[in-house]
Amino acid sequence: MPDTLIAVSVTAVALAAAAWAIAASWEVGPPTASWVRVGYHGFGVPLIVAGGVLWARARRARVGLLLIALGTAYYLQFLRTSDDPVLFGVGFCLAFLYVGVFAHLALSVPSGRLRGPVDRAYVAVSYLACVGTQVARYLTDRPTGRWNYNIPQVNTGWAIAGSLVMAVLGVVGIALVLRRLLSALALRRRHTGPVWAIMITVGALVIVSSVSSATGRPLGFRLGVEVLMLGGAAVGIVVAYLVSVGLQWRRELRIAELPARLGGLRAPPLAALQTALAEAAGDPTLRLLLPRRDGALTDLAGHPAADTEDHARARTPVTRGGELLCVIEHDAALAEGGRAITSAIALTGLVMENVRLYVQVIESRRRLLEAELAERRRIERALHDGAQQGFFVVLTLLGMAHSQAAAEGSPLAGQLATAKGRLTDAIKVLRDLSQGLHPRSLVAHGLRETVADLARHHPGQLTYEVPDRRWPPDVESTAYFVIAEGVTNAIKHATPGTAIRVRLAPDGEDLLVEVADDGQGGADASGGGLRGLTERVAAAGGELILDSPHGGGTRLLARLPGEFAGEPPAAPPAGSPAGAGHPAEGDGL
Repeated sequence: MPDTLIAVSVTAVALAAAAWAIAASWEVGPPTASWVRVGYHGFGVPLIVAGGVLWARARRARVGLLLIALGTAYYLQFLRTSDDPVLFGVGFCLAFLYVGVFAHLALSVPSGRLRGPVDRAYVAVSYLACVGTQVARYLTDRPTGRWNYNIPQVNTGWAIAGSLVMAVLGVVGIALVLRRLLSALALRRRHTGPVWAIMITVGALVIVSSVSSATGRPLGFRLGVEVLMLGGAAVGIVVAYLVSVGLQWRRELRIAELPARLGGLRAPPLAALQTALAEAAGDPTLRLLLPRRDGALTDLAGHPAADTEDHARARTPVTRGGELLCVIEHDAALAEGGRAITSAIALTGLVMENVRLYVQVIESRRRLLEAELAERRRIERALHDGAQQGFFVVLTLLGMAHSQAAAEGSPLAGQLATAKGRLTDAIKVLRDLSQGLHPRSLVAHGLRETVADLARHHPGQLTYEVPDRRWPPDVESTAYFVIAEGVTNAIKHATPGTAIRVRLAPDGEDLLVEVADDGQGGADASGGGLRGLTERVAAAGGELILDSPHGGGTRLLARLPGEFAGEPPAAPPAGSPAGAGHPAEGDGL
C-alpha cells in the first residue's frame, strides 16, 4: 500500500505540473491548428498516467517511473514561454532532456534496467548530448524572448549541431534496439516485441525531425513530422505496454487454470504436467528435470540432463519442505515473469508432491495386496496339502472300516457309512473354500481358464469373452474377484436363469473387466461385498463402476492398470464345454 500511495502521489504531482505547463504555453505564439496544439501539449499526459499505473504494479515500478519521467521532462521545454529569465534558462537548457529519457526507456525494456556497459554508455551520452548541446547553445547564442514550438527561430550553428547530434543518437539507438530484438530470446520477443517495434518507429521519426530541423525545412513540415512523432510515441508506447501487460496477464490466467486441467486425472502424469505448464507459460521448450539419488538430473525419459551454459536457458528448482522435487528448465525470459513464474513454481511443487504421495500410496497398496495374495496362497496350500490330505486319509480309513463292517454284518456299518458321507461333504466344502481363496487355475493358466471353470459350473447361463493373454498376478487376482463377486451377486439376487455375461478387454495399458446380467437391477454399492470389492480394486490402483438401475439389469465395470505380461496360456484342455469363451449370438456385451 505505501508504494501505491507514493506512485499515486508522484503521478498526481506530475499531472499538475503538466497541466500548468499546458495552460501557460497554450496561447503563446501565432495561431496554430488544433490538432497540432493537442499533439504537442498532450504528448506527456498519457505517458504520466500509464507510468503511474505501471508503478503501482510493483513489478513494473522502474518502467512506470521512467514513463513518468519521460512525460514530465517533455513539459520542461514549455518553460521557455515564461518571461522569467531563470525559468526561461532552465526550460531552454532542458528542452530536449526528454529525448535522453526516451533513449533510457528504449534500452531498458521490459524490466526498466540497463543490461550492459554499451547500453549504459549510450544512455549517458544521450543525456549529456541532449542537455550539453542546449547549454552550449544557450551560452553561445544568448537566446531572448519567449520561445515555443510554433515560433520560428534562427537556425544557428549550435542549433544545427544539436539536431545532427540527435539524428546520430537516433541511428545508434535504433541499431542497439534492433540488436536487442534480433538477439532476444523467442519468448521475450513475443512479449516485448510490440514495445520495441514502437521504439524503433519513434526513433526513426526523431531522426527525420532532427534532419529536417538541421536542413532548415519549413516550420509547417517540421510541425507535422513532430506531431506525428509525439502522437505516435504517446499512443504507441501506452498501447504496446498494455499489450505486453495483457500477454503477461494471459499467461498468469493460463497458469491459474492448470489445477482445473490437471484435477480430473487420477494422478497427473509428469508428461501431462510438463505439457500443460509449457502451454500455460508460453514456452514450448520448457521441460521438467527429475533429481536422482546421486544428485544428477534426468528428463522425463530418464536421459541425463547435463548442466548448460546457454544464457538463453534457465533452471528453477522446485522444493517442498527443503526437499528438491524437480527442476524446471525454461527460456530465461520466464524469469522476468514475476507472479506468473512464482505461481507456476508453487503449482508445480504442489502437483509433484501429490504425484509423489499418490505413487507412494499406490506402491503401499500394491505391497499390501501382494502380501494378501501371498497369504491366501499359503493358506490355500496349507488347506490342500495339509488338512485336505489328512481328511482323505481319514476318508480312506473310514471306507475300509465300512467295507469290513458291512462284510461282517456289523451294526456299525450304517454309522460308518454316515460318517463317510459327512466327511465327503466336508472335504467338498473345504475344497470350495480353498478354491475361493485363490484358484489354482488362475496361477497356472490365467483368467481365461478360470472363467471357463465358472462357466462349466453354470452351463447355459454364463457366457464370456476373455483374451488369451496374461497380466501381472495382482491384476489377474483382482480381476478374478471382480468376476467372482459379480457372478455370485447375479446368481444370488437376479431372476433365476438370468443370462450373465463376462467380458475382459485390454484398453491401452489397462484391463477392463465387465460383468453384466439382465436381472431386475437395484444393486446397492454400499453393501458389504461391493464395498470390499471397491476397496480391493482401489488397492490395485483401479476404479470400480456400478450401473444397476431398477428393472434394467446390473453392470459391474472395473478398470485395472497393468501392462501385458507373459505369454498367452495354453488352450483349454479337452472336455471344456463346446463354444466356451465364445458367447452365442446376441450375448456379446
